[in-house]
Order: sequence, then C-alpha cells, then structure tokens
Amino acid sequence: MRGARAVVLVALLGLFAAVAAPAEAQTTPPPPATAPPTVAPPRAYVLVDADTGAVLIASADRVPRPPASLSKVLTALAASATLPHDGTLPISPRAAAQPANKVGAKAGEAWPINDAMHVMLLQSANDIALAFAEAVGGSAEGFQDVLARTAASIGMQDPQTWRDPAGLDDEESVGGGNLVSARDLAIAGRALIADPWLSPISAKPRYRFTDPAGVVHDAVNHNKLVLGRYPGAIGGKTGYTKKSGNSLFASAQRNGRTMVAVVLDSKDTYGFTSQLFDRGFATPVAAQRGLDQLPPLRLPTAAKIRPPAPLPAPSAAPASSLAPSPEPELVPDPTPPALTLAEETSFAAAPTAAPSGDRDGRPLIAAGGALVVLASVGCGQQARRRRRRSYYRVPTRRPAP
Repeated sequence: MRGARAVVLVALLGLFAAVAAPAEAQTTPPPPATAPPTVAPPRAYVLVDADTGAVLIASADRVPRPPASLSKVLTALAASATLPHDGTLPISPRAAAQPANKVGAKAGEAWPINDAMHVMLLQSANDIALAFAEAVGGSAEGFQDVLARTAASIGMQDPQTWRDPAGLDDEESVGGGNLVSARDLAIAGRALIADPWLSPISAKPRYRFTDPAGVVHDAVNHNKLVLGRYPGAIGGKTGYTKKSGNSLFASAQRNGRTMVAVVLDSKDTYGFTSQLFDRGFATPVAAQRGLDQLPPLRLPTAAKIRPPAPLPAPSAAPASSLAPSPEPELVPDPTPPALTLAEETSFAAAPTAAPSGDRDGRPLIAAGGALVVLASVGCGQQARRRRRRSYYRVPTRRPAP
C-alpha cells in the first residue's frame, strides 16, 4: 500500500513539473530594446534623430547607391518650392509614356498639382514625376541641374549623381539613373517631414480624388508602416528597382521625439526599419554627444532652384531695331554706327592724299561725301525727334463704336 502511494506521489510531482515549466518559460523577460537587429541588414542604412540631427546607427551610409523611387523625395522638394500648390500640372506625351509604376495620366491633361503630388508620394507614379520635372526644369534633362542645386541647398554632402526625376535606372531611365548615399537621403527625408505641405501628404494612408478624365482614384500609400505596421509612423517613401533592390525612407514619432531612417537594398525593409526605430527611441538624447551630426535643417527656396527664364522667340524686327543680334560676331550690321560731332568734323577735314601724278580730285570728292553724310545724319536726327514728339504728343485714339 505504501509503495502504491509513493508511486502516485512521484507521478503527481512529475505532472506538476511538466505544467510549471511552460509557465516559467512564458515569464522570461524579452531582450532589451538596445539589442542588435535580428533581421538581415541592408546594403546601407542610417538612423537619425530628426530633432537633433544626430546619426544614431549607420552602416555604409556615405556610399552612393541607386536610390530608386526615393529620388522622388528630392523631386517633391524642388516642386514644392517652385510651383504653386493650387496650380495645375501639364502632362506631356513623354510623361504619359513613362513606364510603370504610373497613374495613367494622359498627354494634354492638366492635373491639379495637389492631386499629382499625392499620387507621386503615395503611389510613386513615374509619369507624374516626369511631369513635375518638365514643369520645373523645362525638360527631364533640364531638371537634372535643378536636382543638383536642390541637393546642395538643403545640405547634402556626399558625392551624388542626379539624372532621373523618378529614380528609374534601366534602359528606360533618363541618363542611366541616380546615385546617392543613405545619409544624404536622410537629409532629404528630414527636409520633407519639415515641409508643411509635403509632410502631411506622405503620412496619409490613402487619398481619394477624381482625375481630369473623370476617373476616380483611391490612392493607397505604398509605405506599409503608416498603414499600421509601426505605431507612430508619420510618413516616408518606398522604392524598388532590380538594380537598387527594396529601399525605404521612413519617419516615426514617439514621446515627442522624431526619428528618420533610410534603408537601401533590404530583404526585410519594414522589419529592419522597425527595429531601427525601436533602438532609436530607446537611446536617450544625453547619449548622443560626440555622434556624427547632419547639417542644419534647411528647406529649398524657389529663388535657388527656379529655372532660368526661356529666351524670347525671334521676331521679324527691322534692321533698325534696337534688339541685339543673337550672334553679333557672326551677323554684321548693315548700317554704319552713328558718328559723334567730333568724328564727323575730323572725317570732313582729313581728305585722303592722292599719290603723285594722281589728278582724280579725291579731296573734292571726300569733302562732298562728308557734306552728304552730315546732311543725312542731320535729317535722320530731325526725323527721330519728330517721331518722338508725335509719339508722346498725340495718343492713339480709336473711333467710338
């Protein structure tokens, strides 16, 4: 009997141990927030405290790489500083023919700039990006200089190559595409979330509108962090090409602090970015002393990036027009320059000396020619004075209807 009781007691003790072991495992504390990311790292990445400009975490962040559609962040900054936000954006045949991703804008349409900016930032529309480039720079090629000047105006510091406003980098791109570092993209991203018009746009989960052709669009943000993937996400921009891989610029806020992250060529864009944000918010501001700092926050201004005014169209002006010739060194002026009074007098008093034996009367001819010149100049001056007097004295009158 006693043996049976001992067997039962041992069995009960074993059962209790089996039940208690999982409960003990469940109470094991999670790893600290400062633990290194467990997701495979991207080719390049950077995490920045947007409030202080301190670079908290980075790897290969100053190596220029293809940024894909993260290029549209700089395109948006240039357009925001230059174009009226309540204006319209013309769509050219070249813009309408851009490859996907695109919204389907048609040549000849004029899109409201506010709607166009939403679909470029939320859905990464390549056709709209090229339309913005043409509106600001005159052409996609002319916009390259605008991109370079915009990058310099906001403080980008690493070597850069700006060619395509949408970030394409294949045979359909403008000039082969762009190259920019993750750190410089963080500078652009920091400027975008400080722009009072662009920042709310990039944070919207979706945007519904009707295009000029009457088509209703429901633009859903491609950045899944603002769709509930990360609490506190406030905007950003996605990007992908075969050459660049998956890339992301993202920003988030927590407890009054703002972080900006850029990851380039990542296998798990959202997972790695989320872990970067967790580590950033867990890093106190007091621990940022001595870290790399981004340049002071600056937004581009229209005066710095507005393209030069186009040259006036040639007109069929008469030879006496005061407009300068476009190539004065190649197009001779058929009329001689007007002579001053001193030049006229010296010209008349200095007849050309004939060689010995020459009796053709050149002094007399020269004197006669000088008199003709003086008479013609005087008549011309009187005619011009009469034209001036008549122009200012007699206004143009139209007969009453």
